[in-house]
Amino acid sequence: MSSFKLALVQLAVGAQKAANLANARAKVLEASRSGANMVVLPECFNSPYGTKYFGQYAEDLESTQTSESMQALSQMARDGEVYLVGGTVPERSGDKLYNTCTVWGPQGDLLARHRKVHLFDINFPGRMVFRESEVLSGGRKMTQFDTPWGKVGLGICYDVRFPEMAMVAARRGCMMMVYPGAFNTTTGPLHWELLVRARAMDNQIFVAACSPARDEGAEYHAWGHSMVADPYARVVAEADETEGIVYADVDLGLVDEVRRAIPVYEQRRFDVYPDVAGELKDYGGFNQSGGGDGGNSGGDYSYGGMSSGQDFSYGQNSGGAAGGTSGAGWMTSGGGGGGEDDKQRGGYKNQTLRPVTIKQMLAIDNVKDDAPVMIDGEEVRQVTFVGVVRNMNRQQVNLMYSVEDGTGKIDVRVWSKDADEMEVGEQTSPDIVEGQYVRVYGDLKFFNNKRHVSAHKVRPITDHNEITYHGIEAIYVHLTKTRGVPPALRANPAAASSATASGSHGAGAAGAPAYSDMGGFGGGSNMNPLHSAIIDAVKNNHASEGMSIANIGSALAGRFQSSEVSSGIDWLVSEGHLYNTIDEHHVLTTH
Repeated sequence: MSSFKLALVQLAVGAQKAANLANARAKVLEASRSGANMVVLPECFNSPYGTKYFGQYAEDLESTQTSESMQALSQMARDGEVYLVGGTVPERSGDKLYNTCTVWGPQGDLLARHRKVHLFDINFPGRMVFRESEVLSGGRKMTQFDTPWGKVGLGICYDVRFPEMAMVAARRGCMMMVYPGAFNTTTGPLHWELLVRARAMDNQIFVAACSPARDEGAEYHAWGHSMVADPYARVVAEADETEGIVYADVDLGLVDEVRRAIPVYEQRRFDVYPDVAGELKDYGGFNQSGGGDGGNSGGDYSYGGMSSGQDFSYGQNSGGAAGGTSGAGWMTSGGGGGGEDDKQRGGYKNQTLRPVTIKQMLAIDNVKDDAPVMIDGEEVRQVTFVGVVRNMNRQQVNLMYSVEDGTGKIDVRVWSKDADEMEVGEQTSPDIVEGQYVRVYGDLKFFNNKRHVSAHKVRPITDHNEITYHGIEAIYVHLTKTRGVPPALRANPAAASSATASGSHGAGAAGAPAYSDMGGFGGGSNMNPLHSAIIDAVKNNHASEGMSIANIGSALAGRFQSSEVSSGIDWLVSEGHLYNTIDEHHVLTTH
């Protein structure tokens, strides 16, 4: 499912906070009844807009217990069963004030919090002077959140004037930017529509901007004209200046259509100008689905500089005791599974998980009963892999997914109930839909002459960096298991930089297995830009310890959109012999 109904609530805002919250609730529920899946409120939806009002209406946004507005927003989202971008609320944190947007899930859970980064300081001599910086502090991070349809980036009002924010968000996988805003009757006629359409055109994404309704009796006259632009930069929905709700059907398939027609993502020239998105690591970074400004992101994984994994880790953070020096990037699962008996479904809690590709699983000799399953000459009890759900079929005793990763397709069964095991609902996420990337944990089985996976857990992947890191990790473990780490490279890692196809890890090297099970090398002068960039990311790293596998993923995510990164990982899976293994976390190219 790649489409949803979006509602922008152009709210009439007055001086009474309670009345504003009640009005917002009524409009959110009205939008929900009209079929909206995501609802957006405007900037300062609970208070008048103005520097003298920020401190007066400010709330502590640490929790719903300390903020009546957060409590109301959570209840609105839960009662309406919608994703709710809760406009903005003046936030008090210590001795500072912020202009802050919160995002809520259909169960009323807080998904994200964004503090306005760029403060509205303007001076039109003789017409208008406004300086938010007199009372507000600016946020220090960009923010995005996950939905069943894709990633959404956040900005607030004046943030829309800074194309770098939307550019970085789009290049990091966001399919839409949402801006609660309150342009006025001076700047609005000049730039409101122009900026919304420009951000949509620049990045080939949807852009939504939601304004308060205009109140001619107020000190600040909002422009109104809440609107949505599609990836072609066409305005597909627009309000006037009065209170109301404007709806738009958002089909994210249009993003791919536009990018295929006008492939600017493949045509950028970072040899001529700098890569803004790729340099994000040098700055404040991202808030990701639940991370506060300055806090850590939530989720089941860690990558780059982000932290707090619950189920799995990647790159420099991987390599548990079970993996040791031979396992490199795989580890004992730290939890997340049902059952303690390793002979039962659900019993992977204390076992080693082997990252694999589907092709590797399909290539295993058929085994039955308790015969060991062998991959790369080693018994494997548990596997983990990522892929796209192509089909879902609920049967009497199990839920079956058909999962594909670019190297093959395999059936994944999640059993409804077996003895003391969990129900399906506890092992899978209700957010999983066809066409979505998932991570699978489970046992390899052979039944009715067909290989399948009996899964202990299937969860949606919310960040495409995880796909990148899994592909690299699966290749790395395979190489280490089949070819080992050459002693010369351990003793002198710099020597690996001169390794070629005749070296100990080269394709078809004497005395070393050719990487035929993953595919042959298809490089050459006609290599496409994505594949070339993957190799260059390793080649251009001059450190003797090699290139961190975590940084390879970061380099890909910084230079290509998420769908391109995914295809690059598919290619990596089939061309894994391009890398020399050096130690548990670093690789060098052989070409």
